[in-house]
Amino acid sequence: MRHFPLLLLPVLLLHGLALGLPEGTNTVLASFALPSGGTLALRWYEALLVVGVAMLYGEVLKSTFAGASSVLDHGLSLLLFVVLLLELLLAPFGADPGFLLLTLLCLFDVISGFTVAIAVARRDVGIIR
Repeated sequence: MRHFPLLLLPVLLLHGLALGLPEGTNTVLASFALPSGGTLALRWYEALLVVGVAMLYGEVLKSTFAGASSVLDHGLSLLLFVVLLLELLLAPFGADPGFLLLTLLCLFDVISGFTVAIAVARRDVGIIR
């Protein structure tokens, strides 16, 4: 479970919804009446982005642990980002702002994972600026 990129969960859900629902991910999941009188309609994309942000937090927490397994975890996260980037550029369902935001979450996962891992390695080795 430690090597599993947590952001793969919203990505797999996105692909399942994009292939399974006729309307795709623009289908309204839930609708909430607000005290202002307006209505907040939550689409599948927004729900997946909320799940993605929570998974990003978990990925940053995972990157605080140094070890040989963290290299595999970072590599899988980088692979997930590359696959999403290719889908964004080449797949028809990738031409959506929500898909772009999910791809950016994966990019932030890769950048923050390497940044935090380097900081943890410096602390463990005892390198002082």
